[in-house]
Amino acid sequence: MMSGKEYLESLRAMKPSVYIYGKRDPEYYSHPAIAPAVNAVRETYEVAADPALDPELHVLAVAESDLTGGKINRFNKIIQSKEDLAMRMKLQRAMMRRTGGCFGGRCVAGAVINALWSVTFDVDAEKGTPYHARFRAFMKMVQEKDLTVAGNITDAKGDRSLPPHQQPDPDLFVRIEEIRPDGIVVNGAKLQQSGAPIAHERLIVPTTALGPKDEAYAVAFAVPGDAPGVIHVNDTACANAKFSMMDAEDIGNAEFGMHQSAHIIFDHVFIPNERVFLCGEWKASRDLVHRFSDLQRLASASCRCGHIDLCMGAAMAMADYNGVAGKAHIQEKLVDMSVDAETLYGMVAGSAYLSSPTPSGMYLPETLTVNAAKLYMNDAILKTGQRLAEIGGGILITRPTGRDLAVPKIGELLKKYHQGRAGTDTMDRIKMARLAESLSGLSGPTTILSVIAAGPPATQRLNFRLLSDFGRNRKAAERLAGVVSRK
Repeated sequence: MMSGKEYLESLRAMKPSVYIYGKRDPEYYSHPAIAPAVNAVRETYEVAADPALDPELHVLAVAESDLTGGKINRFNKIIQSKEDLAMRMKLQRAMMRRTGGCFGGRCVAGAVINALWSVTFDVDAEKGTPYHARFRAFMKMVQEKDLTVAGNITDAKGDRSLPPHQQPDPDLFVRIEEIRPDGIVVNGAKLQQSGAPIAHERLIVPTTALGPKDEAYAVAFAVPGDAPGVIHVNDTACANAKFSMMDAEDIGNAEFGMHQSAHIIFDHVFIPNERVFLCGEWKASRDLVHRFSDLQRLASASCRCGHIDLCMGAAMAMADYNGVAGKAHIQEKLVDMSVDAETLYGMVAGSAYLSSPTPSGMYLPETLTVNAAKLYMNDAILKTGQRLAEIGGGILITRPTGRDLAVPKIGELLKKYHQGRAGTDTMDRIKMARLAESLSGLSGPTTILSVIAAGPPATQRLNFRLLSDFGRNRKAAERLAGVVSRK
């Protein structure tokens, strides 16, 4: 298996077309807008290659391959048992606790890999096609070389009310432009693809269930990131601009904490037959999309459990630094965060326990349970961010910069006025506030200020406890019940 250093060297050896902020960057892997995501993927290699780095995580990150007979990175494993699903969810949660950032879309790749593994098996069994054998050979190569695969599913889509074949522009879904004896030519784009520029291979599948007139869009294939005609344009999320504009010490989790995605344009790209895994089999798209979705929901919900774990840890530290760790309303919020994390994790575990095999032997999580987990996750993450902001306070977005703190005299005064509980280090409090802001997902000032300005929610609740006429309400209830008031 690769080490983290070898992964970085492999990126340097590739020559993909990557545009960042309007310019093609041959050293894209070191650009501030991409480097944190590269670091996160590098970490998936490090923990697998070095047992001493994190022994517990190493056990989760390494798996036995049924294709090579050797040890491989679990992100490239074909899921063939309930235990495989359970190990995968444990890995996702633990890896998120370690990096606090998206590790290059490797979870998406795992979902695409396993969905395509099972669907190509089904198509071959029905039609006698060679797709599964091709995909098996491709995955054996991926495992032997320990490559990172980017799973690419989301098309441009155009008018969402129209199927692919009715779009005014036929390229708004990736399509087969030409079929040749030795392969196919594809055209189109996959948008907002996690980790796309920093993976070795792109694995492309349809984004939606297709109809009989959509045969040209029923295509699945693999292509290296630096193949002719493959173009990457990095995303422009406002929250990521800080990685290019701010000093590392002013960014919460500067090493890993940025989600990276890119748009991939396929400009008349030739795909040789051995890398084509579906070519016109539109009926297979329904199972492919369904299986991908359930597998990805298991991975995503597991990751968010690890994210809530980190938010809990940051909230505990901020409460301690602020001198309020023992307050009842702080403890309640921490318990609520823990309840959400474990409830979500239990739902994911339930979907793994209730999983069932496809004809290929690949196991799928139980659909209703894993979809319920994803719905619960959406609400839990929003509440977690708000609770972290409530506990941390306004310093999450109003702290001074490192440059201000370095100004003679002014810096010392700033440290004096940003100190917390006696015995705590002011810089520790500022560092944790930076991390808490990043983890909260509330980087826009309006959201955090709405929580904190004019007093945090605990203050408003105190007013209700002090000012509400609870006695009047009790007397009214006692009168209706026929109880003689003793108060």
